[in-house]
Amino acid sequence: MLISAQHKLANVIHHDFRLIPIISRFGIRFGFGDKTIRQICDENSVNPHFFLEILNAFHDSEYKSDKLMQSFSLKQTVDYLLKSHRYYNLEKIPQIQTLIDKSEWQTSEQSKHKELIVKFFEHYKKEAASHIQFEEKHIYPYVLFVEAAFLEQKLSSELRDKIKHSPVRKYKGEHDELNTALFDLKNIIIKYLPPADNPEITIQILTEIFRLEKDMQDHTRIEDKVLLPKVQAMENELLKLGVG
Repeated sequence: MLISAQHKLANVIHHDFRLIPIISRFGIRFGFGDKTIRQICDENSVNPHFFLEILNAFHDSEYKSDKLMQSFSLKQTVDYLLKSHRYYNLEKIPQIQTLIDKSEWQTSEQSKHKELIVKFFEHYKKEAASHIQFEEKHIYPYVLFVEAAFLEQKLSSELRDKIKHSPVRKYKGEHDELNTALFDLKNIIIKYLPPADNPEITIQILTEIFRLEKDMQDHTRIEDKVLLPKVQAMENELLKLGVG
């Protein structure tokens, strides 16, 4: 299903509930009745084209959004990615942590299984925190620096040196270790851990890990397929200018 501005947002959510956290990142609150996406975007001062591109990208992994996404400002894209980071840090990761804390095994010997899950999740949290901090401290500010220079068509000696020695393409693939840590955690629970005394909690943990993984894969796709190529194109154009 291709989501369009004429669709009622409530119907879209009924069709794919996984979009709920995506919608909330745009500051859109529930209780919007039968209004269309265009109406809701207008009321919330949200760019409907950008909103639709994000929804469709997350709804369908095969959706080809790259060309249209390239028409949006990098600042707009970065703002959305920052909201995704806040969602991971403040909601999704703490939610999984709470579920892990609730998992139980009867004997002290079996309690080692919980210790194993805790250990792997702690490793993942550290990797995620480090990755997010790196992006927010280094990559995103650099992206906005490049866009500002590109819009002004002015190349400073500082930016020229950064482009030559640390171009944005060097950051591609930074997500690989993060994705591996999440995959390892899933694999341990699915393949190797004996059933917990409260198996319903195990099911919830796995479900939320899969949801987080899907969300982060789409997040990565927006960075690698949209953000970084656009920055790289700007870098190349800027290098054609003289320092001014």
